[in-house]
Amino acid sequence: MAAPTTPVDGQFWRNTLIIRLQNRNKSESHAFNDLIAFHNRLFESSNALRAENLQLSVQNEKLRLEHSASADKASGDGNGNGSSKSPIRNEKVQVLEQKLLSLQEELTEMHRRKGENAQQLVDLNLKLQDKERQLQLKETNLSECQAENSSLKADIQMYQSKILKLENLNQIIRDEYQANQLAFAALEEKLRKVQDENRLLVERLVRYKSKDADKMNEDNENFLRKKQAKVQKELEDAAKESRAVSPESTFGDRADLGANPFFASNVPSKAISKFEAHDQEINAVKWSSLERLVATGGADRKVKLWDISKGT
Repeated sequence: MAAPTTPVDGQFWRNTLIIRLQNRNKSESHAFNDLIAFHNRLFESSNALRAENLQLSVQNEKLRLEHSASADKASGDGNGNGSSKSPIRNEKVQVLEQKLLSLQEELTEMHRRKGENAQQLVDLNLKLQDKERQLQLKETNLSECQAENSSLKADIQMYQSKILKLENLNQIIRDEYQANQLAFAALEEKLRKVQDENRLLVERLVRYKSKDADKMNEDNENFLRKKQAKVQKELEDAAKESRAVSPESTFGDRADLGANPFFASNVPSKAISKFEAHDQEINAVKWSSLERLVATGGADRKVKLWDISKGT
C-alpha cells in the first residue's frame, strides 16, 4: 500500500473550505429543519387545496348551469316536478357553497402562512448572507493569522537555531573556563610550591649568610688577634732593642718608648665619605689595619664589609 501523500496547498485549502461550508450548512440549517419541512407541507397542502378549489369551482359552475337549466325547465313546465326537486338542489348548493367558502378561507390562511414563511425565508437568507460575509471575513482573518503564524514559526525556528548555537558556544566557553580553572589551579599549586621552595632557599641562604658572617667575624677576630699579638711582639722586640742601644735612658723614657715607640695618631678634621650602611641603627664598627676595609654591624642583624676607597 502506497504511503499517503501530502496534498498541495491549493487542494488543501479547497478541501478545508468544502468541509467548513458543509459544517456551516449543518450547523445553520439544522435548527430550521422543522420549519423547512413545515413550509414544504404547507406548500403541498396549498397546491392540493388549490387543485381541490379548482375542482369545486368547476363543480359549482356545473351545478349552477344545471340549476339554471332546471329552473328554466321548471318555469316552462309549471309548478310540477321541478318544485319538488328544487329544495334538495338548493340544499346541495348551499352545502357546496359553504364548503367552498371554508376552502377559500383555508386557502387564504395558507397564503398568509406562505407569505409568513416566505418572509422568514427572506430573513433567513439575509442572515445567511450576513453569516457568509462574516465567514468570509473570518476566513480572511484566518488566512492572515495563518500567514502570521507561519512567519512566527519561521522566527521561532530561527531563534531556536540561534539558541542552539549560543548553547553550544556557552558549552565551549564553559569547557574552556573549566580548563582554565584547572590550569590556574595547577599553576597556583606550582606557584605555592615554588614560593615554599623559595622561602626554604631564602631561609637556607640566610642561615648560610649568617654562618658566613659568623665565620668572617671569627676570621677577622682571629686575624686581628694575631695581628695585635704580632704588633705587640714587634713592639716588645723594638723595646728590647732600644734598651740594648741606650742603656743610660731614664725609666720614663723607656716607659714612653715601650708604650708606643713608632706610631702617632691625628684627630680627623673631615669625613672622607658618607653612606647609609644599614636600615636601622649601627651598633658596631671594625676597621681593618691592612686594607681600606671597614666592617659594620647594625640592629638589622647584618654584618657588612665596605671598601672605603670605592665606597662599596
